[in-house]
Amino acid sequence: MTSKFGVHSLVFTSDWNAVTAAAACQTAHEIGFDLIEVLISDPTQLNVAATARAARDTGIGLRLGMALSPDSDISSPDPEVAARGEATVARCLEIAADLQAPAVSGITYAAFNSYVAPPTEAQRDQVAQALTRLDARAGELGVRLGIEPVNRYESYMVNTLDQGADLIRRAGGRNLFLHLDTFHMNIEESDIAAAIQRNAALLGYVHLADNHRGLLGTGTFDLKGCFRALCAAGYDGDYTVESFSPAPLAADLVGGLRLWRRAWERPAEAARIALAAMRQGLVEARGATDIW
Repeated sequence: MTSKFGVHSLVFTSDWNAVTAAAACQTAHEIGFDLIEVLISDPTQLNVAATARAARDTGIGLRLGMALSPDSDISSPDPEVAARGEATVARCLEIAADLQAPAVSGITYAAFNSYVAPPTEAQRDQVAQALTRLDARAGELGVRLGIEPVNRYESYMVNTLDQGADLIRRAGGRNLFLHLDTFHMNIEESDIAAAIQRNAALLGYVHLADNHRGLLGTGTFDLKGCFRALCAAGYDGDYTVESFSPAPLAADLVGGLRLWRRAWERPAEAARIALAAMRQGLVEARGATDIW
């Protein structure tokens, strides 16, 4: 498989409709990205036809991201809330199949939420059982489901690659994979390269973000070292950049992502800078994988 470079839809807009979808896909294509990741904030509200048309008209590939809400949380002790969460993920898998996207991934095991207590073993088992059923549904649809470990301030249960891998093993998933995000790993992992190596067989997708989530390559995160670790581990999947600023986003997203500083003003410029850093990092890493 040949790696492709993608850009997250939130680099351009948080209001995904027929007009903004067409504009974002066109801009991403013109910059040189191979794919765009569309955030499914609410599967009942996503304009699937417009998304498909925007991708088709520009020739850009699609990836799908999601995050469950506190009212649709698979890990919830409330059976109705947990059932809504499972149904939400199932619907997102169906949307992926409809859009001919290979997968949907993100916070698919709990909510994007600041929890006040750790998950219990009963909750872990509950989530694993739900993921077993969702894994089977993904197989029926011909798509895959990704587990994205995120930092402790944005969710619980899966904060590290090891925790994600353990959950996948509990679920016995054949269509489940780890979705690596460097922003979260920079907070939670004690040794990023070692975590990548340990979990190489389950890696299926990578989000690239600097420590400040602003312009890629301008912070303290060792982006080039991460590329070297991924290449050394044999990863040849896709890379998508997350570079966020309040500039193109609605107030609720700005608050949800805690984007109190304007990291940049022009989305296309931020995307171009990111793509250049991604290309350089991967080219250099493929020639230096023996350092790890």
